Amino acid sequence: MDLLHVKSAAILSVGDSGLQIERFLLKGKVKSRDGVGQLIHTSFEMKEPSLIASSVFEGTDVTAVVDGANYYAFPCLDSHARMIALILLPVIDLKEFKAENYSLVHVVGQRLSVELEKSRVIKERESLSEFNASILESLDEVTWDYSITKKKIQWFGAIYKVFGFQKEELGNTIDFFLSKVHPSDRVILEDKLIMNKQSDEKFLVDFQFENLKGGFNWLRIEGVMHLDKSGNAERVIGVVKNVHNEKMAEMLRIRAMIKAKDSERKRIASEIHDSLGQTLSVARLELDSLSEIYKDNVFLEKVKSVSGLIAGAIQESRAISHDLMPPALVDYGLIPALETMISQLDRSSSVNFSFFHNEIEERFEEDFETNVYRICQEGVNNILKHAQAKNATVQVIRHPNYVYVSIEDDGLGFAQKGDSENASGLGLKNMANRVAYLGGKIDFETNNGSIITIEISI
Repeated sequence: MDLLHVKSAAILSVGDSGLQIERFLLKGKVKSRDGVGQLIHTSFEMKEPSLIASSVFEGTDVTAVVDGANYYAFPCLDSHARMIALILLPVIDLKEFKAENYSLVHVVGQRLSVELEKSRVIKERESLSEFNASILESLDEVTWDYSITKKKIQWFGAIYKVFGFQKEELGNTIDFFLSKVHPSDRVILEDKLIMNKQSDEKFLVDFQFENLKGGFNWLRIEGVMHLDKSGNAERVIGVVKNVHNEKMAEMLRIRAMIKAKDSERKRIASEIHDSLGQTLSVARLELDSLSEIYKDNVFLEKVKSVSGLIAGAIQESRAISHDLMPPALVDYGLIPALETMISQLDRSSSVNFSFFHNEIEERFEEDFETNVYRICQEGVNNILKHAQAKNATVQVIRHPNYVYVSIEDDGLGFAQKGDSENASGLGLKNMANRVAYLGGKIDFETNNGSIITIEISI
């Protein structure tokens, strides 16, 4: 039999509810299954090519499209040896039937098996992707996969909920994403996603992302760099989630704590100055008046000694009061108060202190001035207590939209001091809390000493 001149044939696919005609050859023309009904033989199964009687399909559309009383049936199997399709060709004369005459069917059938298996795998992947996407959507998270070599990024999950933008708006490059990141956070994200190409360590960064109203929401990105066989960065994958409410709650807690602390400082400073200081001054005056009444030399020496102690107590109480709430800060502002503090430390300590600013003359808001002053005060106290430094510098630089503060020394550095384990760790935490209170960024670095840099938007 010449297969090239076959006038009828059919390809049946295996569906969930039985066999269906996928394609058929009728009068030399290939047609689709449009308008052809579903077959009823749901349990039909074959593993090897064989002859079957057409009566097997009696009452179905197969007999209407494939001629003959017998069919040569070739099953197409998937990788699990399950039938996924069936090719039917008519056998006109059983006496002249030879399987080798149908070798072309075997080639076509094997190719068809491969194609159908590919199609099935693609459908399963698409279905799985949809399922995974629905799971990610319900978690209010976004997963991402950034190819460093191709400079392309893919986003999956609750994209609009997290970013406030549609997937199409984010695009498949990293440019739009980075353009919406707050400038003070952009550098560190670029470092983690683009520049840091030799590290496969995990990273976590909290950053501010611009929303549709022009404000910023707090997001948290976690990721890990994957390296190729040569040790070069190939891709970065991770998760982004919205932590704005968590950050705002933390901010409110920090603000309440700092306001309570500063309020208590003011109260104590006022009590020392107005009550204790006045009481000590009156006590000294009363004591000194005794020297006018009693002229005994021994007695006068005692009066003088006690008067000196009271004078020292008055001086110390005044110093404590000023430390708690510096008059220069209240009366003249941040820069004069810092100049006074650094000048006093330079004279009274073994560390050579310097202070620089770019001709700042303006007054800032009280909250801002108080907290920046406390930050610098904590920083220089940390140097005096732990750094073993010879030189230290404090800088305050006013930019159009933010204030930059740096506190540097040539001492031991943070790693050597083990700040997380000793008292200076608490001081650094207090600094970080005050910077967070002002909505700024702080960075601690060890490089031939300690460097603390702070950026606060104004």
